Amino acid sequence: MPGLIMFGRRWGIGSDDFVFPVLAEIFLRLAWLIAMSIVFHIHQNEPQNCSGGTLLQAYFIGALFLLCLTIVLDIIIVYTSMQGSIMYPYPRKRMPRLLYVKIGVSVPELAWIILGTYWSFGLASGCVASVVMTVKGAVLCGWAIAFLLLIGLFVVFDPLGGLRAKRSQLGVLESSTQEQMMTTAQHTAMKTWERRCKFLCCCVSCDDRSHDAFTEIAKLLTDFFQNVELDLVATDIAAGLILVNREQDVSLLTATSERSNDNYGSLSLDRKPQYCSLTTEGQVSDTLTAGTRIADTHDHPSSASSRVSNSVPNSDRRPHPQDWMTIKNMSHYMKYAMASYGWPLFVFANLSLGLCKLCGQCRCCACARDSGEVHYDNCCQCHTAAIRKWTDVDDADLLYVSFYNKIYAIPFFVAIDRKEKAVVVSIRGTLSLKDALTDLSADCVCIDQDECADWKCHKGIYQAACYIRDELQNRQILEKAFQQNQGARLVVTGHSLGAGAAALLAILLKPHFPDLICFTFSPPGGLLSHKASSCCSDYVCSVVLGRDLVPRLGICSMEHLKTSILTAIRRCDRPKYQVIASGMWQAVCTLCPGDSANSCGCRIDPPLLSDQGSSVYVTGQRNVEEAMESAIMQSEQCRITYPTMYPPGQVLHIVEVDSDKSCCASPTYFAEWKTPEDFQEILVSPDMLTDHLPDNVWKALVQLEDKHFNPKHRRSTSSIAT
Repeated sequence: MPGLIMFGRRWGIGSDDFVFPVLAEIFLRLAWLIAMSIVFHIHQNEPQNCSGGTLLQAYFIGALFLLCLTIVLDIIIVYTSMQGSIMYPYPRKRMPRLLYVKIGVSVPELAWIILGTYWSFGLASGCVASVVMTVKGAVLCGWAIAFLLLIGLFVVFDPLGGLRAKRSQLGVLESSTQEQMMTTAQHTAMKTWERRCKFLCCCVSCDDRSHDAFTEIAKLLTDFFQNVELDLVATDIAAGLILVNREQDVSLLTATSERSNDNYGSLSLDRKPQYCSLTTEGQVSDTLTAGTRIADTHDHPSSASSRVSNSVPNSDRRPHPQDWMTIKNMSHYMKYAMASYGWPLFVFANLSLGLCKLCGQCRCCACARDSGEVHYDNCCQCHTAAIRKWTDVDDADLLYVSFYNKIYAIPFFVAIDRKEKAVVVSIRGTLSLKDALTDLSADCVCIDQDECADWKCHKGIYQAACYIRDELQNRQILEKAFQQNQGARLVVTGHSLGAGAAALLAILLKPHFPDLICFTFSPPGGLLSHKASSCCSDYVCSVVLGRDLVPRLGICSMEHLKTSILTAIRRCDRPKYQVIASGMWQAVCTLCPGDSANSCGCRIDPPLLSDQGSSVYVTGQRNVEEAMESAIMQSEQCRITYPTMYPPGQVLHIVEVDSDKSCCASPTYFAEWKTPEDFQEILVSPDMLTDHLPDNVWKALVQLEDKHFNPKHRRSTSSIAT
């Protein structure tokens, strides 16, 4: 931070981002230099005895000189890039000049690579094989570095770099000119994001629905990324996430330690909060029955839980699960949710024998046409084969399968579950770019139903649920299902995007099927307004594993995370390479203790800037404090513009219990009932992505079912960590 300014434009890389890539280049060039020096010393007289010997000798001398010069220059670049901190770039002010020098050195180096290529692949007849192979290896290494450099330039190229560079002039321009430039930048950014979406989804048909989705997503991404006054690059955000994770862990451990000291005297704490007295039934003492979230409102007055508890007019926030909301039922219908993903998830969950198990169920004679009630499967019906393997449903009970996938149209299947006497509608989660566009269409709309006219929900997922409802009604699928299975109950289920669509489909179908129930696994957080989520709690049960990102993800929570990242970066006074190195060490080796931020190489509490150089970091004549205030105001404005959204219904939160186990041992899980309001803050952790995987959720449920686990309620939001 800030983005590097070169050639009159801003690039998506900071002056402190050259430590690791240039270090890798130094080691590569050192190996290259040593090998060439040894070969040249041994065979320094050989060039006179082979074709093109004079050219070869000139190549060796020039290459060795250029390698030495480049290594020295790289060392200076690495040293300079290590100076300062994330938001104190003053010691790195000479970095653009060093890069200009490096580009100048690269020109003769490229010429020498071309010269070596010409000699080694064209004039090397009669020369010693080791000499020829050394030159060939050198030129191939040079071309590889040049290719990687081109890829790097493509990655760090900012299409809005010219406009971003001009933003530094805003402070000295008249207000009308400033407003005009900001409007132009906003419009250009929106068009750029729209082009990016279309490029990534080039296979998506360009109908009116797709065009509207691209426009809405571009506007959302522009509002989120472009309105931040601070000049952040990708590695700044990565470092900020590491700092937020460290700060959350420290806060959680501090709060848990205080509560444990009050209740148990002293308790040893690991990086994650530990649990006490796990019994044979899997029960856990309920004083420390918090999962992995930050502590309660006494520890974080400004946390999401306190904001929600103040804004929600419901005094009794304790969940009241129904009798059918059991671990056994959740584990059973999780298999249906997993089956909707088809063969990719089945093979992923069964890496050793997955393909072999599917071979017996596939039907290669199906060719490329639809077969019966199976639509848009591949020629061997591999997806349908995976459904049968996951659920053990007979062909006659698999009533309808559709893998048709467009924006706002997601795959689903309908099956008869004779074991539980139910008709199951299972909806697939995100598995394609089209599904991702549905996820990103995050505007709020009202549910078009008389009973819930003032209920707001996620626009993209609502349209996907309406598509499935129309398919069910137009094809009369449910009517046929209940004719075959009299007295059965309708069960709707899904995972991730499918979970959100399942909850909204359940709301749409509830008036027609009063005994309907719904199981949603890892549902989206920005799905329903508070009233909608509360009113459907009698027939919607959600399951969330650990620190899963998706159930906590929403426009407001993302804005809050953005502000937290900026605050953490503002308060850290260590160089970026130290922060990223500590995060990599923690993620790969899990050896970084969480009870002290200093132990991982980043001190959070002290102020960012010392007395050296400028006391403030200036972006476009606006200091960092003004930029932080702007980001906070934008976050608060977001809460006014976009209503706070929640995951649906009752929520069972499954968390991992820390124990002294080997790295290969299976984790032990604990679960408790929570409210949707408890999932309003994103918890940064390496587990926040893996906890969303459907097979991990299923394994946790199976373990709890095997232990006959009976989930408990939290005592209160002020007595335990949320």
